[in-house]
Amino acid sequence: MISDFPYGKAPFWILVAAILSGLVVWGASYLQTHEEPDLIFATFAQNHYEVYREVIPEFEKKHGVRVQLQLVSIRALQSRLQSALLAGTDVPDLVELVNPSMGYFTQGPLEDVGFIDLTDRIFAEGLDQRMVWERFSIWSSRERIFAIPHDVHPMGLVYRRDIVESLGIDVDAIETWDDFLEAAHIITRDLTGNGVIDRYALDLPSDGNWALRGLLMQQDIQMFDQQGRLTFNQPATIDTIIWYLRASRGPDRISFPAGWGQTFSRAFNDGLVVFVFTPDWRTRQYQMDLPGLHGKLAFMPLPAWEPGGRRTSVWGGTGLAITRQTARPELAWELAKFLYLDVETAGAFFLQSNIVPPFKEAWEEPEFDEPNPYYSNQRLGRILVDLARQAPPEYVTAYTELTHSKFSEVFLNAALHFDRRGETGLREYIQEELDKAQAYLERIMARNVFLFEPAQ
Repeated sequence: MISDFPYGKAPFWILVAAILSGLVVWGASYLQTHEEPDLIFATFAQNHYEVYREVIPEFEKKHGVRVQLQLVSIRALQSRLQSALLAGTDVPDLVELVNPSMGYFTQGPLEDVGFIDLTDRIFAEGLDQRMVWERFSIWSSRERIFAIPHDVHPMGLVYRRDIVESLGIDVDAIETWDDFLEAAHIITRDLTGNGVIDRYALDLPSDGNWALRGLLMQQDIQMFDQQGRLTFNQPATIDTIIWYLRASRGPDRISFPAGWGQTFSRAFNDGLVVFVFTPDWRTRQYQMDLPGLHGKLAFMPLPAWEPGGRRTSVWGGTGLAITRQTARPELAWELAKFLYLDVETAGAFFLQSNIVPPFKEAWEEPEFDEPNPYYSNQRLGRILVDLARQAPPEYVTAYTELTHSKFSEVFLNAALHFDRRGETGLREYIQEELDKAQAYLERIMARNVFLFEPAQ
């Protein structure tokens, strides 16, 4: 065979050596890739996945283990994971979940929850003090904690600084929503004289949705309390709905539903809306999707409902849970802390995402004080951290999504009443709708004998 090789013996043996070396490298790579991992960690967020892929090798080296990182869809993490947990089939050791999915996993007895109860670990390591305590609320059920929070997601208003300053409006003087309404009536205008409003002060969805719930949470009005009991039916809820209807409908409206995606981008870019409700994660979206507004935007806290009141709310959330099926619970807990409690990782992640971590020690990292040129050189991180200290809790149950749906019905029915009759009988009508929604939900919830079982 060697004699038949056209280029001689030396090139032949060089070729053989190259092939053998390639096989050795491939074999080592194959074994490394296909060896059984010590932990499997699944996340749904691409930006989280990219950060974890960079830092997990350090954890692997420190502990002499291998971690398999998986990027999966949110739908798979919720529906398929719950089915797998119930069936006892293979599941990841750790999973990142999106709010409000914890209610989906905790609708039965506490002992049947497919995640490890982290409550005692959290208190033993002082994480109830070292992290923003309010953020544990969305990962809890019946006063037991089943995940640790990844973020705070404080909400403020991003606004067109160029437009606001051209109108002589001082945003520092806007401390309450009453102050905001005064400025809003200056901003909202028919600029062409054709009878059609060309510029609105605020982006508000016409169905209430997340914006209305955020305004309620700002006032400590929750759908549920810590024990999972309904709490939305109160006079302040009616006041807030009426405020929202006035702002979003009728001849004196000061808002426009800008929507999402390209529709929103065009509305904000063209100045159709000037102020936009914005949690930390959404600030990064503007930077990516609206490069033409670089240097024209700024961020401010939400106006308070009364002088000295809370200047923020929250919107969204991610948490990390450890499944009960893991064979390495202590190692999984160490990985969770490595990813969520490392200050340097938190600082680097903030620069990539603008997301504020709930781990307070990370807030002293220099990244949170860097000026952001996109937001007119504001120290966006420091502003968001100051708001994170005021973050309200958000209690989640197995009935959160159903409650959101029924509450939306209340709002939409109130909107129809407002469109047809104005404010005549409006307050009484909203009260009737709230009463009906509460009665319906209480009937449904009463069927779940586990919901109000005492925590052990």
